[in-house]
Amino acid sequence: MGVRRLGAWMALTVLLMAASSGATWWFARQATRSAVAGIPVSMVDNAQFQRLVSTYQLIRSRSIWHNTPQQLLAGATDGMVSTLHDPFTNYLTRTETRNLEDELAPSYVGVGVSVTMTRPLVIDQVFAGTPAQQAGLKVNEVIVRVNGHRTAAMNPNAALQMLRGKTIGSTVTVTVKAGSTERQVTLTRRRIFLPTVHSRMLADHVAYLDIQVFGQNTRAEAMAQFHRLMRQHPRGMVLDLRDNPGGEVTQAVAVARLFVPKGPVVTLKYKNAHHDITYNSAGPGTRLPVVVLINHQTASAAEILAAAIAERQGGKLVGTRSYGKGIVQQVVPLSDGTSLKLTVARYYTPDGHYIEHVGLKPDVFVAEPPGVSPSDDPALDPQLKAAIGVLERMMPQSTGR
Repeated sequence: MGVRRLGAWMALTVLLMAASSGATWWFARQATRSAVAGIPVSMVDNAQFQRLVSTYQLIRSRSIWHNTPQQLLAGATDGMVSTLHDPFTNYLTRTETRNLEDELAPSYVGVGVSVTMTRPLVIDQVFAGTPAQQAGLKVNEVIVRVNGHRTAAMNPNAALQMLRGKTIGSTVTVTVKAGSTERQVTLTRRRIFLPTVHSRMLADHVAYLDIQVFGQNTRAEAMAQFHRLMRQHPRGMVLDLRDNPGGEVTQAVAVARLFVPKGPVVTLKYKNAHHDITYNSAGPGTRLPVVVLINHQTASAAEILAAAIAERQGGKLVGTRSYGKGIVQQVVPLSDGTSLKLTVARYYTPDGHYIEHVGLKPDVFVAEPPGVSPSDDPALDPQLKAAIGVLERMMPQSTGR
C-alpha cells in the first residue's frame, strides 16, 4: 500500500515536471516570436538562452511577488555583469548614466556642491562663485533634507538628482546641519561650470599645474593654463595629479602632448588585436624640468599621463604609490537610456609596463600626513614642499655676475 502511494506521488511529480517543461518550451517559443526579435536564430535556439527567456516568462506569469519587466531585465543584466568579477564593469541605470555624464561634462545645472554618496548626503566640496558658496554652505555640513525629504531615508542617487534638478532658475530648499545646529537655505539653480584645471606661479619661478579629473574640456583648459604659465618663463613645473581618478583617455593623451616629445604616450590592447592602438605625441613637448605629484588616489588616465612624463620626458614622480588601474572602460549606451560600462582594453606605458594592481612607484616617497589635504601652498602641504625640493635639484641654477 505504501509502495503504491509512493509510486502515485512520483507519477504526479513527473507529470508536474513534464507540464512545467512543456510550459517552459511554450514560453520560450512565444519569446522567440516576440521579445527576442532580431537576435540570430543560432542564439535563440541555444538551450542556455532559452533558459533565460523561460525564467523571465515564468516569473512574470506565476510569481506571487511583485516585479516589473524592467526590474527583471535589469537583474538579468546585473547577473551577467557580476560573472566577470570586475568592479569596473557595471550596468548603469538611467540616473547613474546621467550622473557619469555630468561628472565628465564641463557644466551642469545645479547649486555648486559635491557630496558624498551616503545616507545622509555630506558636502565634500563647495565650488567658488556658485549659489551654494554664496549661501554660505560649508564642507562637512550634512544635508539633512532636500525639499523636505530626509536624505537619510533616500537612495543617494535620488537625493542627488533632487538637489540638482534640471531647470535653470528653479529653486531647491535644503536643510543643512553643522554639529547640533540646523539651518534652512533656499538656493536658485543655475548652470555650473566646473574647471578641471587650476594653476598659479609659486615662488622662485616654479609653475604649478593641478589637474583634478580628465573631463570633456580638460584638454582646452590645460592648454590655456599651460601656455599662460609658460609666458611667465618658469624654471620648472610641478604637475599635481593627486586625487585625480582619471576620466577620458583621449583627454589625458592630449595633455601628455604638452609635455612629451614625439613618440608613444600609451598603448591600448583589446580583445581583438586588430583593434590595438598606440597614441603618440607629435612633439616637441617641453624641456622644462617637471615633477609629478601622485598618491594612492591617482588612477587610470592620470596614471597614463604620469607614466608618459616619467618614461618619455624624464620627469620625476613624488608622493606615494598610485592606485594601479591598468584597464580601460567604454560606456556603451543601451536603447532604453541605460548603459553598460565595460572593460574593453588593457593599457601599457611607453616602456611596456602593465600597472594593474601595481601602480606607479614614486621616485621620491613622501607620505601623506593624516588630516592634510593636497594644496597649492607648500607651507601647508609637505608633499608639494618636497616636490619643489626635487625640482630645485633638476632646474638650471641662476648664475650671478
